[in-house]
Amino acid sequence: MKGIATDTSLPDFHINEDTLNDPKQYEILEYACQIASENGVPYFIFDRDEITLSACCRLRTTIDDNYMIKHPESMRFCGFQNITINLPQASYRAGRGDWDALYKEIDRGIEIAVKAHIQKKAFVGKLMSSPEMPLWEIGKKAKDGRPYVDLETSTYIVGILGLNECLQFMTGRELHEGEDMIKLGLRVISHMYMRVKEAGKKYKLKFSLEESPAESASRRLAKVDVRNYPEAAEMVKGSIERDEFYYTNSVHLRPDAPVDMITRIFLQSKFHTMIESGAIIHAFVGEERPSASSIMNLVKKTFKNTQAAQVTISPEFTICNDCKKVTQKLTDICGHCGSRNVYGVSRIVGYFSRINNWNKSKIGELADRHKGNYSVSDLLPKKEPGICGVVYNEVLR
Repeated sequence: MKGIATDTSLPDFHINEDTLNDPKQYEILEYACQIASENGVPYFIFDRDEITLSACCRLRTTIDDNYMIKHPESMRFCGFQNITINLPQASYRAGRGDWDALYKEIDRGIEIAVKAHIQKKAFVGKLMSSPEMPLWEIGKKAKDGRPYVDLETSTYIVGILGLNECLQFMTGRELHEGEDMIKLGLRVISHMYMRVKEAGKKYKLKFSLEESPAESASRRLAKVDVRNYPEAAEMVKGSIERDEFYYTNSVHLRPDAPVDMITRIFLQSKFHTMIESGAIIHAFVGEERPSASSIMNLVKKTFKNTQAAQVTISPEFTICNDCKKVTQKLTDICGHCGSRNVYGVSRIVGYFSRINNWNKSKIGELADRHKGNYSVSDLLPKKEPGICGVVYNEVLR
């Protein structure tokens, strides 16, 4: 195999009922599944009720502007920074089992995030205000009478990190360990959702929750907490000894949770209706190359039976610097010419990148992904001890 895709190729494939019922659209979906089976590049985005855009690291925006629908060349919107709430730290500050204190700590974090957004909006507004200012070009009106970046219609993002570790500290159990844990998680995210929407009404701006990509935040915030809160050492995932520890991303189950792919999709998708930015579920298939028909089956049943916003297949590759060919797994030796002058590629979060450029925590997370069950070839969940996977046997038949 020759040819190397760019790191940030993000082709979005939107799916609605017409996609499944119209033969021509279905044919294109089949082709997208074939491409996904080969290189994992497409994102499968589910448009169930409304017309949505999905860009800027998966920021979903409902389109209610008829002019924009009729003139797609006018489409432009802005996700105005992401400020992430460290949920595990909120739980440490609150104290084990003290839910009222936890919600107060979360409210405090959201208030700080909103304040920071408002202050930055005012500062950036000044930078866009006149021709002599550095951001004038993106603030001035274009030929259609609209600015390229409109701070009044931008989306102000509040991110989420470490729901799994937050609940683990509060209860001693993790997200995958029962339906009651999912319900507790939904209460926490619902509380955050309501507070963010209240801020939007107060300031007449659009605030939304995001599954923070957290390329670096999952490491940095975990390191800060391990230094300042002794209890954090028992909550972080990965190895502290090898400096590979991290917090689980956003509302996700931990990477090596003992659940199958369908159970993971079903559980994580329950949060997606409240997360308007960045909600995604990865199938970290590693060196497995699922067939196009398996991916089609996964996509159709996920669309019909869950509230998942989007899914993507995330394989791994080794690229040879000498022969320029691709081996479809991570290895120290090129599978074609035997050279050791190679580098590995996988999705760090929403895009493919060189693994040798990842921080140590992401390396630790990668090792844990390999311990998890992300296979999409076998679609029916297996009954596992200690989890609620058996409940979902009927969900995706």
